[in-house]
Amino acid sequence: MKKTRLCQLLGIEYPIIQAPMAWVTCAELVAAVSNAGALGTLGPEAGEMTQKEAEDLDTVERCLREQIRKVKTLTDKPFAVNFPIA
Repeated sequence: MKKTRLCQLLGIEYPIIQAPMAWVTCAELVAAVSNAGALGTLGPEAGEMTQKEAEDLDTVERCLREQIRKVKTLTDKPFAVNFPIA
């Protein structure tokens, strides 16, 4: 596969970026995508089993930090974290 500028900038093998998909993503998915050579991305509510309408920010922050730590244990490859700004 031809190396692209995007691959060089992000330190990935393939020019593929996995969508963060809000609560659907989890550490295991992100690590698997990154380990496969693409860029895995955690959503802001990563690791949740269902979508929650209103959740306090402290809980979201705690869960997201846990997911980031878990990804770091599962891969040494680059990954991203999505922070939506509303």
